[in-house]
Amino acid sequence: MTTQILERPVERQERRYTPRKSVEAAREVGLPNEFDIESELGLLARDNSELISDREELGQRIMQSAVSDDGDSFAVKCRSVRQTTDFATPMRSMLLTLSSAFGGISATVSPSLNLNTWPAMDMLVSALEKAGAGELWQPIGERSIAVGAARHVFVSVDNPIRDDSTRVFPNLLFEVAGAHMIDPEWFDRTVAPRCRDKSLTFVYYGQSGFAGSLFERVWEDSQFRGQV
Repeated sequence: MTTQILERPVERQERRYTPRKSVEAAREVGLPNEFDIESELGLLARDNSELISDREELGQRIMQSAVSDDGDSFAVKCRSVRQTTDFATPMRSMLLTLSSAFGGISATVSPSLNLNTWPAMDMLVSALEKAGAGELWQPIGERSIAVGAARHVFVSVDNPIRDDSTRVFPNLLFEVAGAHMIDPEWFDRTVAPRCRDKSLTFVYYGQSGFAGSLFERVWEDSQFRGQV
């Protein structure tokens, strides 16, 4: 599985993780109805990250990091990718509007084109129109939306595209929706090389309980944690 938009040779990283067999395998498992209490308590007990329990505060902290070039990393638990989209869409719209004059690139990686990417793009367009920017946004290629000099790119793991307009390096905000369904080795190989800007803010949305997944890894390593 490759994603042309973010693919680039990368040095082998010293730290290795046990990946899930595939994105499809994670989909077949589905979202767990109940969490492993001991696992949850163990993750929450770690003292090297700040836990943000308020949804509004979490959104403000993410936006502040993105517009201030703080380069923070967030891991956010969500019960579904749709819930992720509901939470993230206002931030994507606002960031496009705020950075339209001076420019900037944000990106969202999702597991499925049909289930995640198209709905997320539709919701972003609707949010821009409601914000009065309906005549300002324009499509760039198949999966990129621009407002002025700012751009938001959408990447689908299961359906990559070969489009010059999407061969970009994000420098404002980088999101991974459904990170519990994404193989960390694939991420390290195809995505990480495009995301080395130190000012870039990372947000990973997903579910815990998927051993070896990208979300399980970043939940342990992120500076800030939250739940929506």
